[in-house]
Amino acid sequence: MDRITVACVQQRLRLPFTLDDYRDNLRRFARAAQNKQARLIIFPELAGLLVGVPYLADFRSGLLLRADQGRRRRAGIWQRTTGAVAQSMAGLFHADLRTSLSGLLELHGDDLWASYIDVYGGLAREYGMTVVAPSAYLPDPLDGVPRNLAAVFGPDGYLLGTQAKLMLHAEDQDLVEPGTALNVIPTEAGRIGLMLGNDILYPEIGRLLAYQEAEMLIGQASCTTPALYNKLRTGMLARMQDNQLFSAISFLVGHNDFGRSSREPFAGKSAILAPQDLTPRFSGVLVEMGSQRSEGVLTAEWDFAALRKLWEESDTPVRRQLPVQQANEILARLYSRQHLLSDGGEEDALIRQDEEAKADAAGKAADAVIALDDLPVFASITRRWPLDGSSADDELSIAQLQSRDTVAGSPIRTEDETDEMDALPGRFDE
Repeated sequence: MDRITVACVQQRLRLPFTLDDYRDNLRRFARAAQNKQARLIIFPELAGLLVGVPYLADFRSGLLLRADQGRRRRAGIWQRTTGAVAQSMAGLFHADLRTSLSGLLELHGDDLWASYIDVYGGLAREYGMTVVAPSAYLPDPLDGVPRNLAAVFGPDGYLLGTQAKLMLHAEDQDLVEPGTALNVIPTEAGRIGLMLGNDILYPEIGRLLAYQEAEMLIGQASCTTPALYNKLRTGMLARMQDNQLFSAISFLVGHNDFGRSSREPFAGKSAILAPQDLTPRFSGVLVEMGSQRSEGVLTAEWDFAALRKLWEESDTPVRRQLPVQQANEILARLYSRQHLLSDGGEEDALIRQDEEAKADAAGKAADAVIALDDLPVFASITRRWPLDGSSADDELSIAQLQSRDTVAGSPIRTEDETDEMDALPGRFDE
């Protein structure tokens, strides 16, 4: 497929009472993408947690659902009032959606995974699109270990592959384990390399996906600080340009009921990207959301024929000169050495090397000591001392000073220049 329209979803967190409510919410995005003839739709990090919310039947979680309903734009007066009351009571009873979902993952992880497959596989099948489903805390189908995991579904609704987050954020670490593999997922829309959150910040991850013949790099993110959002946006642009691949990044937005250390709202501007040579003004951005807090659907066309032509003709031939063999060997040695360092195996040797280097540097410094009289003169000041205004010359006019001669017979200058300026070749006043 030489051309494809891709849709990128910026999704707001809305806590659903039932799975049918959540499906209806997802259909809004899918219909908007379908109206633009999109063949691929991308959702953000952690929005998949909403699949588990309808399973939470406890009183505290119910308060959070009522509070969320009252915050919605189209909420009526009664819903707003009861929502405000529920929010106050949720604080009073220490309602914590994160803790509730953690317990659900531990006790009913398989059921959670089955619902995730059913919801997003069903969405892909209903609209005939490849769906990059949002990540969630789920048991990894490979080994059952809980991870921050995203799945990709084909237009027939079948699961094509999964990718777990490798570099965990502090918000993830008490709930899940880091991923152990990095795989490219083949789809009808192309070969997808998927990066979640902090994975985007590591050039090695993008390059390894490129080595595995990824045709696009897809990023999913959830940010509660402007600093993290800007780092991930910049990182995604860099990974895209590093490897000359099409890219997109989808951000979660809205009220944050999942945070551990911070409950600041999620924010970000989702974007669809392309190598700078293929974008207006060489920005690398095909289209980007105008707001960091509004939800919506972006669409843009990726021209793979133009991308392959760029690989062949670009004056920066990144793709033609990927040093696969050399990089594999270098990275293998580097990571092996780092592994030994973490185990302490090379620590003593490195300490000895450091001490020897310091001793050698000290010896060279001692040899380099010279007498004060041997120091070369680089410049000399032509104004008379002292310069603090205590000289009697300060009472003279500039004209009188210029009429006086120095010992060398040249006029005193009123600028703090050095004599060496006169020695420079050429004249600067012509």
